[in-house]
Amino acid sequence: MLKNELVKRSPIRVLEKTIHGGLGKGNLGVFTARKGVGKTACLVHFAIDKLVGGQKVLHISFADKPQHIESWYKQVFHEVAELYDLDDTQSVYDEIIPGRLILHFKQSQLDLDRIKTSIERIMRDGSFLPEMIIVDGFSFEDCSKDQMDFWQALAADNMVEVWFSATLHREGLKLDANGVPAPINDYSDYFQVIIMLQPMQDHVDLKLLKDHDSTDLEQLRLKLDPRTLLIANHRV
Repeated sequence: MLKNELVKRSPIRVLEKTIHGGLGKGNLGVFTARKGVGKTACLVHFAIDKLVGGQKVLHISFADKPQHIESWYKQVFHEVAELYDLDDTQSVYDEIIPGRLILHFKQSQLDLDRIKTSIERIMRDGSFLPEMIIVDGFSFEDCSKDQMDFWQALAADNMVEVWFSATLHREGLKLDANGVPAPINDYSDYFQVIIMLQPMQDHVDLKLLKDHDSTDLEQLRLKLDPRTLLIANHRV
């Protein structure tokens, strides 16, 4: 299969169609689940889809170090390539990976000014302008409105979509009136799209909890395959 066909057949197109064209530039979205369920895998699959489509991705990690993030990309890309029988796999990987940049920060030493300066330095000369920013491992347990204002302004000022991962409480799933779990529910107004990962017997369901201003949420009909770590169509 050629690269452009891979983009067309990606299950990410199903998600974009379901949420009325995608997250959208200047908006925040989040995958939420308990630890180890597959949030990072979903984010990396999203990023690979952007990269294969010729777009750039900035991956900000507050957990895994860059070497570990790089291994995620290699694993997910090669699973995608094998599944769709992609032509010239290594050549395609070598072609797209310069479009990804990884930044690592420690949550315990969170400095939003430093993060802003790092991003501005990257984007200053126009040589690296990401269409997507991934924020993985950011703690919403210790989050504040000021921090969310920062991320919201970052997305809006740079007209870029920003996807987060958010870890749920291990004990007791506390939901608000809209079915959004803690700790994300304190910041629901900041997110245009919220997706929760629900472990099943042989896969992980992707459940749509918020879709922009829509009050009639559609079923995503997507799943995460825990063997390949890929998002896939879910026939139900």
